[in-house]
Amino acid sequence: MALNRRQFVQTAAAAGALAGAGTATAQEEPDYGGWFDDVSNFEGTVDSRGQDTVEITVGAEGNNGAYAFDPPAVMVSPGTEVVWSWNGEGGGHNVVSDGDGPLDSGDPVSEAGTTYSHTFESEGIYKYVCTPHEALGMKGAVVVRPGGSGGSGGGDQPTGPPADPDYGGFFEGVSNFDGETTDRTGQDSVEITVGAEGNNGAYAFDPPAVRVSPGTEVVWSWTGEGGGHNVVSDGDGPLDSGDPVSEAGTTYSHTFEETGIYKYVCTPHEALGMKGAVVVGAPPDSGGGGGGGGPSVEVSGPRWLFTGSIMAAFFVPLLYATVSRRRKRQGPPSVTDEDGRAVVEEATETAPTTEIGHDEYDPWGTAALVAFYFVLIAVLWVFMYFVEFLGRVSVIG
Repeated sequence: MALNRRQFVQTAAAAGALAGAGTATAQEEPDYGGWFDDVSNFEGTVDSRGQDTVEITVGAEGNNGAYAFDPPAVMVSPGTEVVWSWNGEGGGHNVVSDGDGPLDSGDPVSEAGTTYSHTFESEGIYKYVCTPHEALGMKGAVVVRPGGSGGSGGGDQPTGPPADPDYGGFFEGVSNFDGETTDRTGQDSVEITVGAEGNNGAYAFDPPAVRVSPGTEVVWSWTGEGGGHNVVSDGDGPLDSGDPVSEAGTTYSHTFEETGIYKYVCTPHEALGMKGAVVVGAPPDSGGGGGGGGPSVEVSGPRWLFTGSIMAAFFVPLLYATVSRRRKRQGPPSVTDEDGRAVVEEATETAPTTEIGHDEYDPWGTAALVAFYFVLIAVLWVFMYFVEFLGRVSVIG
């Protein structure tokens, strides 16, 4: 069974519509009214809906010191407990609502391990500050909205940063970063090459930016090129492979459990542009799937049905053209009398005809047939390019 012309056009239109709708939803961001304009570590809202408990670091690296909440903006479901955890850096901090709000951790505290928690029941945007360092940009927000796919209630993975994360200029000057974040969601383990070609030498991570699912182990593997390299978080983060190493085959790994954006550098070659980022969590409202990075249109039936449709589009016209030409060459059927002898009817006066022998061919017909197939191939190629790349639609069986 082949896809007819109407089904072909309808499928393409549906793919474009779904792709456009998925992108618009994935990039939806709360309106904070300029609240984060002076917050250096704000790169978007981390969607942690569906989780029972969410932790925010107090005293994270940002705003020219340890004067940041990490993540600064987080989205949770109603009933979620948010826990602020002090790391002991940057002096005394506290958590106080901006205006009339429920948050007040009391006087500033500097002791590492201090925690403060609040359970959010009502929907809304809850802004807060560290009062001693508000002027430096130490601000945060908790967005409470229903939805999300994480937690114990379902089998989907928690959603994370937007489809096109804002890295805040982090990748400026990184020659092998083309603006795209490589999607590796749904994989148990992901490998990143250390010492790949880039930045005028073997001074690159490849891929420089990758998106993975929570619980994925990321393994950095050294090529042995470009001298000594290491993997160290940019600011306050979990990554630290130690002193630079140049030996090929060296590996360093970390398993990412929490959604967010984790930036890192090679400290000896950071100035050359040897930087990378791991984005943890599928984009909001992307369905939590892996590998595709976008919505999918499912063509029902086994995969051979779709492949057979493409083959039929090529070979049915070819078979028809071959049979038609063969019938023309055979001429009219012979006529016999009642004794079985062939009867040659007297030819009527008709326009002269040209018989094409087995070793001859019609140049105009052949040229038209070749042109037809070139056009057909071009149309199919454009359609598949649109489906697989522009629309990011997977045709699955």
